[in-house]
Amino acid sequence: MKHSVKIGILILVNLLLLTFIFTRSAKSIPESRDESDRIMELIRPVLELVVGKGNVTEHLVRKLAHFTEFGLLGVTMTALICSIPAHPLWAFLLTLLSALTDETVQIFSERGSQVQDVWLDFGGAVCGILFLLALRLLWNRRKKRAK
Repeated sequence: MKHSVKIGILILVNLLLLTFIFTRSAKSIPESRDESDRIMELIRPVLELVVGKGNVTEHLVRKLAHFTEFGLLGVTMTALICSIPAHPLWAFLLTLLSALTDETVQIFSERGSQVQDVWLDFGGAVCGILFLLALRLLWNRRKKRAK
């Protein structure tokens, strides 16, 4: 795949993911709660295997969703940053800025904003970033050994 096409696709994927994240945060409290309830019922059987029967709550599902969305953003943002190429620290900065923006969007949707959610979002992003950087390191070492 041509390098410029790869970068274009990664930019598009990041923009789509950010749009998905921010539109979730822009929903009203009732809309957000309904969406969380629907998702909770879908994933309840899997989560109960981890946290125990009867321990799956809306709060847990919401926090897990934030962490997962931003984990994916960390992966896609790092893929983009490494393809440009730019220093990987940009991935940390851009995902932190995204977490701050996400919580700001929630202020305008009257859902409120919490500093702990910024940390949770950023924590998910950091896990995604470190995951992709570790994969990249392993891949590069494997390629070196193959030569």
